[in-house]
Amino acid sequence: MPTRIIRIAIAVLRAALVAVLLFLCLRQWPAIALRGEMEALPDFNYLAAADGLRVQNRYAEALLVVETGFVNAPPEAQPALQAEHAQIESERDNLLRRVREVGYGALTGQGSSNEALAGAVAADLLVVGDVRDLAIQGARALRGEDTDEVIVALSAAGIALTLAPEVDWSVALLKFARRAGALTETFAKSLAKLARRAVSTRNSDALVQVGDDLAQLARSAKPAGAIGILRHIDDPETLHRAARFSGRPGGAFTLWIGEDSSVEWLKNADRSGEDWLLRAGRKGRAGIELLARNGSLLVRPHPLLGLLKGIYKGNVPAVLERIFAERADAIAGLVAGWLFYELGLLLAIVAADSRRKSRGLPA
Repeated sequence: MPTRIIRIAIAVLRAALVAVLLFLCLRQWPAIALRGEMEALPDFNYLAAADGLRVQNRYAEALLVVETGFVNAPPEAQPALQAEHAQIESERDNLLRRVREVGYGALTGQGSSNEALAGAVAADLLVVGDVRDLAIQGARALRGEDTDEVIVALSAAGIALTLAPEVDWSVALLKFARRAGALTETFAKSLAKLARRAVSTRNSDALVQVGDDLAQLARSAKPAGAIGILRHIDDPETLHRAARFSGRPGGAFTLWIGEDSSVEWLKNADRSGEDWLLRAGRKGRAGIELLARNGSLLVRPHPLLGLLKGIYKGNVPAVLERIFAERADAIAGLVAGWLFYELGLLLAIVAADSRRKSRGLPA
């Protein structure tokens, strides 16, 4: 075979391979466009949101917002956030207000502040709260009114298993959430079953796990934030995932601001999906809603990376996947430039071969 034909065939093959590579890259174009749309959204205004919550006396949620701003907001916004944080704490720490909240929590088992939670939990840890709640529910039953089977089951578990401190703590937290209206009916029914099973089997592990997850969520999101998040959770497994995710920087805020959309996304998210949820949370509700509508484009595996994962097991595919996710538009541009180079090289080879032929020179 003449050398010129071999040169042209090799050039054509290289151009074809690069064209295929460009096609695979452009398959990600909807995801590239969605990333651009996400980045174009304005960052969440943590200062304004925290100030608005403080004016409404929603101090715990205001602190959740401003502390997330410490992580996500640019450096120039930090002094104002620090000043807002100090103002929130100053108003929150008013002595009379704190005493009133503690007393209210101890007497009623309700509230949305750290102090109300402390009062409610303290009463339950002394068994007083469990006896109080059973008495309240019993009085309702005698009057022919509806009783709360969840509170009854949890109070019974609190009394029956009162020698186990971890059970007392878990039961107190769960009752607080129930009275705050933070448990969906689906979650409440499964919780009542867990409480009754703990009493009958003397095995409280599952109940304690739910209480531990709620405690983690309350630490990360503050009690008021945790109550808001719980309203969108239907089962202990989702609570466990939410509690774990809330420990990531910005995680609690993302669950709180995104409500149903954040929780639904989290249910089936892998690590990459969680990362995208955090990125969307930096844009506030608008970013999370955009992710909920079109986010499947962002987590759809690229065919080349999928092939690489099938061949090579380890960290390399994950690193490449992260690079591609961050630089997909630049990579597509580079591949397009490479294709133009290959096509230009092919044309140059063909033109040079034509000139040689016209001059009667050997190939």
